[in-house]
Amino acid sequence: MNTLNKRIDALDYLRGFALLGIILVNVGAIISVQSPHTELDILYRKLLDFFVESKFFTIFSTLFGIGFYIFINNAKKKSQNIYMLYLRRIVVLAVFGLLHMQLQPGEALLSYAIFGLILLLFSFLKKELNVILGLILLVACLYFDVKILAALAYFILGYAFAQYGLIYTFTKAKRKWQIVGILSGLASVAAVLIMQSYYVLPHIDLVEQTSRTFEEYPDQVNSYNHIVFMLSPVLTIFYATLVISLLNTNLGMKLLSPLKYYGRMALTNYIGQTVLIWLAGTIFFDGPTRLIYTLFLCIGIYVIQLIFTYYWSKVFKYGPLEYIWRCLTYLKIICHRV
Repeated sequence: MNTLNKRIDALDYLRGFALLGIILVNVGAIISVQSPHTELDILYRKLLDFFVESKFFTIFSTLFGIGFYIFINNAKKKSQNIYMLYLRRIVVLAVFGLLHMQLQPGEALLSYAIFGLILLLFSFLKKELNVILGLILLVACLYFDVKILAALAYFILGYAFAQYGLIYTFTKAKRKWQIVGILSGLASVAAVLIMQSYYVLPHIDLVEQTSRTFEEYPDQVNSYNHIVFMLSPVLTIFYATLVISLLNTNLGMKLLSPLKYYGRMALTNYIGQTVLIWLAGTIFFDGPTRLIYTLFLCIGIYVIQLIFTYYWSKVFKYGPLEYIWRCLTYLKIICHRV
């Protein structure tokens, strides 16, 4: 039982880690941000593209697939109909998504709910077939630059990952995860060099103005964004294996300990990020703000949410929205206090 709990804890750490990156990208969809024009803003935009864009949602999406596996397997132990339980779970998630969409039009929960229904079909397939289908869909999405469907590919691969029992190897196979981390780290260096070779300044006014530059700039931007998206799985694997490797050390576990509580309340914190950004934008920002200021805002939100989740978890088993989600899924009031 302790071993199983550690594996679930590791998933919470990864969810918390993913949330740290997601907000950095989402903030620009909620408040108005100026086009980068200072050296600091341009550098920060570049760092976001290279190291954040598409990477953290990839982790989040893969974890959804893993969570689906855990939910289905746990539901089999209950007397209720597995598929009815899951259907209610998905419907509630869709409602959260529709409400969340009122503040953030580009939010992911509604699409997660839709893809979650599709994912149910893959529970009837063997793990080998799920890996093949997931990889085919992912490669197609990366090649044709279809970002919206990539989440479904990661759902399937996350589910297959759990089917193979790899979620139980985080501490049992330390050396193997370290090897994966080293190889993915080297691949990440190569990926960054490739992105640098395609790099385009974030605004046409920053480029030396010639008729040729003006004509080629849109295509260069599209190529650059496509490369960033295509290479995102490489850095994602490195990030995930780095977190897993750190959790296998006493110092790493202490340093990352706040992420466990943060990730355990992932739904509450994901929607809470949007609410806090919206409030800050309404109260403190009058018109478009500089990009670098959004980083400071995100850091402030980190502090607020990390403190809140830590103390909330000392009293309650589930986050506020997680509790509502669970009660509506099982259609009963659940014991909530620790």
